[in-house]
Amino acid sequence: MNKPLITRIWLIGLIGLAVGLVVGGVGLGLMLAYGGQYTPTAAGTGYEFVPTLDAFFWTTIGAMITGFGLAAAGAVTQFAAWIGAAVNTYQLEEKTWFWALLAGGLLGLVWGIVPFATMVAYLIAGPDGSPAPSPRDVIPPANLSTPAVGA
Repeated sequence: MNKPLITRIWLIGLIGLAVGLVVGGVGLGLMLAYGGQYTPTAAGTGYEFVPTLDAFFWTTIGAMITGFGLAAAGAVTQFAAWIGAAVNTYQLEEKTWFWALLAGGLLGLVWGIVPFATMVAYLIAGPDGSPAPSPRDVIPPANLSTPAVGA
């Protein structure tokens, strides 16, 4: 995988994640605001959400499933781009970017913003570890001249 392809995959995942979180969040907010009633608990220490099982409630559930599903797909796409970047930088003699990407991804298990920052740094300043095509791999252009008529 080359760096431009990794960049496209990561950006598609980022857009999917952002759009999915917005759609799912709007669905959740609408459900909690208008999809039911809050009634006091029996102990009187708080409130309980009791949904009204009508079409609006189920529409908000559908929006949440669609949005959060899209967000999950975007996260998986970004994960695939991270794997591609790690494999790409592992092919280099200098392993600094590989170790930075690996550490950033693993630290993301604790701090969620670290993999995002690591990938942004790689996409801006990281090297492309994909091998350059050798001269024998390059296909010469086809002869575009037309033969003379009647020759």
